[in-house]
Amino acid sequence: MADNTEPGLWEDTLDRELDKQGARGQAVMETRSEPDGVPVTSTEPVLDEDGESISVGRLRAEVFHSVTSGMTLAHSIYDESGVLLLAAGSRITQRFLQLLRERGITRVRLRSTPEPQPAPSVSDSPEELAEDDLHTRHSRELDERMADELQRHIETRPIKAWRRPRLSADDLKGEATRGLETHSATSAAVTHVCAALQAGRNISVSELRRSIDHFVDMVTLDFDLLPFIVALQESKDDYLYDHCVNVALLSMAMASQLGLSRPAVMEIGLGGMLQDIGMLRVPDSIRLGSDEELTEREWREVRRHPLHTLDMLADLRGVPLPVKFVGYQVHERLDGYGYPRGRSGRQLHRYAEIVSIADVYTAMTHPRPHRPALLPYVATRRILIDAHRNKFDRELVRAFLDTVSLFPVGSRVRLSDGSTGRILRANPGLHTRPVLEELTADGCPTGHIIDLSDDATLRVIKAT
Repeated sequence: MADNTEPGLWEDTLDRELDKQGARGQAVMETRSEPDGVPVTSTEPVLDEDGESISVGRLRAEVFHSVTSGMTLAHSIYDESGVLLLAAGSRITQRFLQLLRERGITRVRLRSTPEPQPAPSVSDSPEELAEDDLHTRHSRELDERMADELQRHIETRPIKAWRRPRLSADDLKGEATRGLETHSATSAAVTHVCAALQAGRNISVSELRRSIDHFVDMVTLDFDLLPFIVALQESKDDYLYDHCVNVALLSMAMASQLGLSRPAVMEIGLGGMLQDIGMLRVPDSIRLGSDEELTEREWREVRRHPLHTLDMLADLRGVPLPVKFVGYQVHERLDGYGYPRGRSGRQLHRYAEIVSIADVYTAMTHPRPHRPALLPYVATRRILIDAHRNKFDRELVRAFLDTVSLFPVGSRVRLSDGSTGRILRANPGLHTRPVLEELTADGCPTGHIIDLSDDATLRVIKAT
């Protein structure tokens, strides 16, 4: 793989490549304009012909009873250019009406958007149907609580490269090695929590919180420390628990790069750590997998697991509400082609969007029964392609690249002078020009550190 890009321009180059290949797909964002000429991006389809346009004044009068009594919407609300403002099933609040006034929106459209539900199969057992009813009730309760949360703006302020704390190369490697012990202990703690839940015991997440607090302390030492720990970690027999910890660490590193507060980073970390525990209720024959494709019935079981996660989180003490949002929506996608509910765009919680990128990358770079692990570079490139196809938010994918680089931390590369090296840290904004340590022919580190952002004569020509 030759890298002929200029520093920091990889995303633009990829866009051009995909345009030439006709690889945009059908889920590219549609850009419209507001009346004042400001472009707006929307993943929502053009309004149906039966979408009713009404004034905000009339809306305020018609929904006053809903606002005061907590009733939920039967129709989704869009602005006149087709951008979703509030999804069906959400609860209208006075804050929502205030936001309409602040944005100068005078008219909106109401449109019926019934939530797609999988048709029950004749093979579904009464127990499965009863379980689905329970899931639907739990998820609707969370949908109602998300209505206010989705209206809250989560401000991000990406950290400039010069502001990122940095250890020396030797200290970074030493701390990462010690961090592996914390990783192992945390994986054991997740295992303990899950065993308690499966046994029907009510348990606290206090032990997981202590681990996460320790990991956040590591971020204050060096932003590249958590990705480096993930790169060094090797999964044991049961992939799930290590996967959860890896996702948590990458999510916290991304959240820190985005400039989020320590409490927010901790919530995102706990969400990443617990987001996949519902897979424990998926039969082992499916979860542990085989080299064969899943049947429709098996795939339906997998798509239920975020709802299983919600049920299990209900039995955990000390779980903040945003952590439940992450567990519920981590497998949703910006274009609406995720699961379990097919949510899209502004219906997605920002924390879940962050964790979803870390989850996908971690899954792709670890071996599974039906495939070997992908090279970190290949996995990162797939995430870039998915961002181009509007599955992931581009700002968050940029934060992911700022966190791990295009040639991710821990991976090996060949340089244009024929030397090889292992990536030690990312250079935010210069995604093709990370920092690496040179390796000998037999793969041993030489101690020679190369910062490609300072050396224009060298470039990566191959990921190995």
